[in-house]
Amino acid sequence: MKNVQCLCIMFIILLSGCKANVVVTPYPTYTPYPTYTPFPTPIATPVAEKPSPPDLGLTLAQDVTLDLVRIPAGEFLMGSTDEDSHAQSAEKPQHKIMLDEYLIGKYDVTNAQFAAFVNATGYKTTAEKEGSGYAFDGINWQNMKGADWRHPKGPSSDLNGKAHHPVVLVSWDDAVAFCAWVSQITGKRITLPTEAQWEKAARGTDGRIYPWGKDAPNSNLLNFNMTAGGDATAVGKYSPAGDSPYGLADMAGNVWQWTADWYSDTYYASSPASNPQGPTTGSGRVLRGGAWYFDSVYVRATSRLGVSDPASSIANGGFRVVVSAPSS
Repeated sequence: MKNVQCLCIMFIILLSGCKANVVVTPYPTYTPYPTYTPFPTPIATPVAEKPSPPDLGLTLAQDVTLDLVRIPAGEFLMGSTDEDSHAQSAEKPQHKIMLDEYLIGKYDVTNAQFAAFVNATGYKTTAEKEGSGYAFDGINWQNMKGADWRHPKGPSSDLNGKAHHPVVLVSWDDAVAFCAWVSQITGKRITLPTEAQWEKAARGTDGRIYPWGKDAPNSNLLNFNMTAGGDATAVGKYSPAGDSPYGLADMAGNVWQWTADWYSDTYYASSPASNPQGPTTGSGRVLRGGAWYFDSVYVRATSRLGVSDPASSIANGGFRVVVSAPSS
């Protein structure tokens, strides 16, 4: 593939159940502190071993916290050079970007954390409302009836033993709604990361190709290319070997991660040099990081995937959050 359009086409083929003529929906409007109807029956959270304690964190519910890592203010190298043989034109040129300090999730948002949101609000995800989501049946990707975040492999599946696996089958809209709720209960500004914030957190300041450096991926560093049984693994499973320079887990592989930005294949050639917020419009929303189904090309720190339908709910897609302008 010679451009990101090809990448997107491949992604659509892999998700063979996608609608043929999707229409990009406008950026939804969310109030900073939305009011939700309480969920009548709490969802039981499966028991599982919890990752190591964070240096920083947010409390979402009793015994449910969200671990954060502080990314210091400063410049970093964004984008690819020809040193990366898999670099795409939409990842060039490599350029310096200045970012203010921010906090970002050490891990992808987990099933336990998303369950806290649903229990508190009664929120229904896109897949739940539509009655289906794109899932893998072991052979093919398909729009599977009854697949949603609580049933990631269809109606007969569940989250038993997966409390600390990344939540999947959540759309961009669902991720933004989760951020709005965490903003409400914490009084902080919680968002999805911009592409620039995500990329700095994934690769540090030295322009490395992968979170751990320039060495080729392998099954000791990340979950990719079906090396872990064809499913997501618990967050932090590959730490610290596969972590980013800032100690973030799973910035390569495991599940794709929604970002705040619209996708443009010329964005890297024109992005602002300081705190870029992404294009004002585009051909879809951006996913970063690759996933367990994808090979080494897609788990590079600069790999960008534009999804034309932000309401897409896929069984290898999740997200992590950012706290902007943290107090010192």
